[in-house]
Amino acid sequence: MSNSIRVVAMGGGGGASQVLAAAQSFTDHLTAVIAVTDTGRSTGLARAISNIPAPGDLRATIASFSDDELIARLLQHRLSGSGVRQLEGMAFGNLLLAVLSEVLGDFASAVDYVAQMAGTQVRVLPVATESTHLCAELADGTIVEGELAVRGLSKPPIARVFLCDMAPAYAPALEAIREADFIVLGPGSLFTSILANLIFPGIPEAIRMSKGHVVYICNTTTQPGQTDGFSAYDHIKWITQTLGAGVLDTVLINRSSPDPELLRQYEDEGLFLLYPEEEEIAMIGDLGVQPIVRDFSEQVGSKHALWNKQDTVRHNIETLGSTLYELATANVGERS
Repeated sequence: MSNSIRVVAMGGGGGASQVLAAAQSFTDHLTAVIAVTDTGRSTGLARAISNIPAPGDLRATIASFSDDELIARLLQHRLSGSGVRQLEGMAFGNLLLAVLSEVLGDFASAVDYVAQMAGTQVRVLPVATESTHLCAELADGTIVEGELAVRGLSKPPIARVFLCDMAPAYAPALEAIREADFIVLGPGSLFTSILANLIFPGIPEAIRMSKGHVVYICNTTTQPGQTDGFSAYDHIKWITQTLGAGVLDTVLINRSSPDPELLRQYEDEGLFLLYPEEEEIAMIGDLGVQPIVRDFSEQVGSKHALWNKQDTVRHNIETLGSTLYELATANVGERS
């Protein structure tokens, strides 16, 4: 029975890929619904070239599940920019998606074509196929536009996030969500990966219409510029307020800590471990959400090397997989 469970992972490229890698242990029916409002260096340039949604997280997800190692390397390869400074660090896959969007006439066709070319073993869908940007209202009433500004440091707390220009959710993404047996949000940046998916019109409604079990994988740490001073409860409350009461079923919360020296390095960068005590866990339960608190973090001796991004404490794929399997097999189709 488990092999037929339809799993949808929603978020950015890294978190959704982690979830699908974990879920591969018990099902072949895997779909990623990926955020498209990033404005990072390589992605931002690709967007400017062809006026497309953000391709970077889609490219990374396609490459992660490609059955062709050379194609995966090609998609992830970053140009040196020798002689063309603007192309320094450009991911070739982003450039390919930009050009294919022009040649094929639309962004969705470009994503599908690259996924087929790569022999990607999961279904990869953008949450939307029209170009728009993430905006935020800060606690002092200031409006900031674009993901880089939304996650900028040394600013007042974020009060709400919204789309700068309204864009519809991609119909196949809505259909996949409605038909899912298991919907997983996160892990990933609360505002720029998770809520950046959920604020598209129709997405919360599709989740509410689904009979699937809805799980949020809470981040292991705070994130500078987005969730400074947040608790695990604060993360979860944002999700429940966005989806509505009674929609989020379960939250997975890490309780393990990395190596002390590694933890110090993270704290020096403004990332602080989320470790809820019993009182906070009870508060989470009062939101109508089942908290599962386990040792979810991977144990490594050094930080991951990322291009132009900040690393954080990652989840252990095997532990995630076994926990998701328990939930999936116990709760398939439970919501009415």
